[in-house]
Amino acid sequence: MVKPMIKERRSYSRTKRILSIEYRLYKSRRQPTDQEWHLSTTEDISPESLSFYSDYEYHPGDILDVRVVMSGLLEVFKGQGEVTRVEQKRLGACFFIALRLAGQDARRRPGERSKRVAKKSYPSTKRI
Repeated sequence: MVKPMIKERRSYSRTKRILSIEYRLYKSRRQPTDQEWHLSTTEDISPESLSFYSDYEYHPGDILDVRVVMSGLLEVFKGQGEVTRVEQKRLGACFFIALRLAGQDARRRPGERSKRVAKKSYPSTKRI
């Protein structure tokens, strides 16, 4: 049986990149906020979302503080993300967490340009 085509909900494609990530719970209805940062690595990442494995269980709707770092020096993203999906792995030792990032870069849609002022041409520089 052929599966019916489902419209892709993602605006960007995901890239399998392993980057260091620090995260902590910022806001939740179910548990108190977390003061301690936890470490993990990303599974995949896009300009508006990322996924990673966590030893801690979170729930859809929870807000996490996130810092994604490349090579320990270059900060790729620093901000907050909303948990959109949680899957407990078979052995139950860890959870697969998917986040929708809530930063300036994450909100920009494909085809949407940043606001730049076009250079004005002055009459003295035009050819006659």
